[in-house]
Amino acid sequence: MIVGFNVNSIDADKSEDVGGDLQINYAPEITGVESTGVRAFDDEVAKIDFKFRVEYSAGNTVPAHIQMQGNVLWNGDTQNIVETWEESEQLPEQIRAPLMNDLYRKLLSEATGVADTLSMLPPIPTPQVQKQQD
Repeated sequence: MIVGFNVNSIDADKSEDVGGDLQINYAPEITGVESTGVRAFDDEVAKIDFKFRVEYSAGNTVPAHIQMQGNVLWNGDTQNIVETWEESEQLPEQIRAPLMNDLYRKLLSEATGVADTLSMLPPIPTPQVQKQQD
């Protein structure tokens, strides 16, 4: 389970002319895994580094992006997680899905705030309330 979530850097940029048919794509990427000690736990935890990039593309151009880097601390089965990563640069299947789901939830929330600050579309669709017809 995730016992720590840290964003270490945020980079965001948009050009003045962001128009046309925008496509918004995003995905977290695991960039490294290592074992580390944390004062709150007797055993070591897995420190899982990530990069998350949101790209706003129009045709062949990328007029805006948001990128975050950081790490997640995962408590449980640390040795297996680190060994699997060292062998294949993959996470064990039993943690991959829950970890990625948590990363999507947390990072899309953060990216939505950054997008709002820069007056960009949020990276996820927001509900639209329709006016009732009389």
